[in-house]
Amino acid sequence: MKRRPATSAYSADTRERILAGALQLAAITGLRKFSMEEIARQAKIGRATLYLYFKGRDALISALVQSELARYFAGIQEVVDQYEDSEDRLVHGFAQAYRLLRNHPALTTVLRVNPEVLLPYLIAEDSMALNLARGFVDSTFDHEDLPQAARAPFAEYLSRAIHSLILIPGGAVNIDAPDGPENYARTFLLPVLRSMRPALVDAQPELST
Repeated sequence: MKRRPATSAYSADTRERILAGALQLAAITGLRKFSMEEIARQAKIGRATLYLYFKGRDALISALVQSELARYFAGIQEVVDQYEDSEDRLVHGFAQAYRLLRNHPALTTVLRVNPEVLLPYLIAEDSMALNLARGFVDSTFDHEDLPQAARAPFAEYLSRAIHSLILIPGGAVNIDAPDGPENYARTFLLPVLRSMRPALVDAQPELST
């Protein structure tokens, strides 16, 4: 009689090894040759073991995207937490977000080879990325910085801006210059943030005389 792994730590380690192997494969080939056989080979495990953790290719891609997005937003939060001023948090958080995406080896390969696979995870209405972006905006800005009603639209605006810059590189904004992401945020994002603040005044009840 076969025994299952004795500890959950072993299971977690195997799952991480699978995801690491899948990430390496995506960086090499994109997702076009992203087969369960190739992933098992890359992770140095048997196919049967792989299917114990993921039912198929789509489930594995979804788990990989979720894992990388969690790592991505944690990296942004680490930078944002260094600043107290909300505008500094936006400028430097956006710059970190852009650089992490631009320098992600698997993402750049997938966007070059078959970007259509990633788009539902990134910019669809209920996508993982947009949901995480909304949570990020909630945790980054106080009520005085951004009214509640403006948070979801602002999160979507940020997400669509950065995705456009990644999907359509180059252009006149020179965002890949050393201070390009910071300059972009100061020029194009801070004015939007400031324009949303008057909503606080509109939301306050009038004082009775």
